[in-house]
Amino acid sequence: MSEPRFIDRVRELEELRKLAERGSVLPIYLFGPEGCGKTRLLKEFVKGFRGVAVYIDALERDAAERALLTNPVISELSEVVKGLVEGVPWVGPYLATRLSTLIEKIATRVSVSGRPLAIAVDDVAETMGLDQVEWYVKWLYELIKKLYELYSPRSVLVIASTSEGLSLEHVLRHTYASVRLLWNLDPQAFAELVKELSPPPSLDIDELWRATGGNPRALLEIARVYEWSIDAWMSYLERRLLRVVTVARSRGLEGELATLIDDPDAVCDRPSQRMEELYRVLVSENLFMYRYVAVLSGNDPSPDPELGIGRYYAWQMPAYRTVLSKLLRCSRG
Repeated sequence: MSEPRFIDRVRELEELRKLAERGSVLPIYLFGPEGCGKTRLLKEFVKGFRGVAVYIDALERDAAERALLTNPVISELSEVVKGLVEGVPWVGPYLATRLSTLIEKIATRVSVSGRPLAIAVDDVAETMGLDQVEWYVKWLYELIKKLYELYSPRSVLVIASTSEGLSLEHVLRHTYASVRLLWNLDPQAFAELVKELSPPPSLDIDELWRATGGNPRALLEIARVYEWSIDAWMSYLERRLLRVVTVARSRGLEGELATLIDDPDAVCDRPSQRMEELYRVLVSENLFMYRYVAVLSGNDPSPDPELGIGRYYAWQMPAYRTVLSKLLRCSRG
C-alpha cells in the first residue's frame, strides 16, 4: 500500500536544510512520540538534499534497498552499497555502525570535498539498546570530526532519531549531542492528511484529532486497519493498555496514575519514588514522555490539559490517557 502524500513539515525541513548548510559539530538527537513522522521527515529531507546525503533504517534486517536511502547525487552507488552488505545478516545495524566505511565507499565514486554532507540514522536507541546508545551518540560526535579531516566536506550534519524515551536520560546528561523534539502534526496539517486518505463523509475530523493529537501513524491505523472506526481503534487500545493498568495496580501506583492522567507535570510538581517508578513504566511503554527540550522548528505544542500536554511532560497521544482513565475506573469497580 502506497504512502500518502507528504504533508506540511515545511519549517522542520527548512531548519534541517539550514543546519546541514552550516553544519553542526554535534549530532542531532531527534526525539518524538512514536508515529509522529520522524522517519518520513528524514527520508524527505535526504531525498531533496543538495549535496551528499544518506538515510539508514537501523532496524532493517534483510534488504539493502530498504536499509539505505540516498539522494539523487549518489543514487548510482546502490550497487556499491549492496556489495558492502553482501552476506551481512543484519543490514541496518551493520550500516549504522560502519558509517565511516560507507562514506569511504561513496567518496571513491563521488567527490565529497566542498559539498555539504548529511547522514540520518533512524531508530538508533531501538537498534543499539539503552546500554549502547550513549556510546553510539558519542561515536557519532567523534565521527563528525573525522569526516571533516578525511573528506573536507563544506559542512556535516548527522542526525540520529528515536522514539525510545528512556534513552533521553542517557543522552541529556552529556554535552556531545543536541536533542531536538519533533511533535505530532498541528490541526490544519492533520486535517489535510485526513483528506488525503479519502475518509467517509460522516467522519468527525475534530473527534479524530482529539483522540490522536495529530499523530500520523495512528491516523493511518484508524483509516486502514479499523476502516475509520475510532471506537474500534480505542477498543484495541483498551486491550493493549490493560496490562499497564494491571502493572500499576500490582505496584500500588493507581493513585499516581490517576494524578498523571489529570496532570502530566505532576512528575516534577509532585515528585516521589512511586511517581518516578510509574513514569519509567509509562515511558518504557511509549505512552508518556519528557518534552522540555528544544523543538525542531514547526509544531511546538502549547500546554493543553485536554490533550494531556503539560509544560514539561506529555502523553504521546490523548487516547492513551482516555483509555487508561477508563480502565482505571473499571479496575476500581
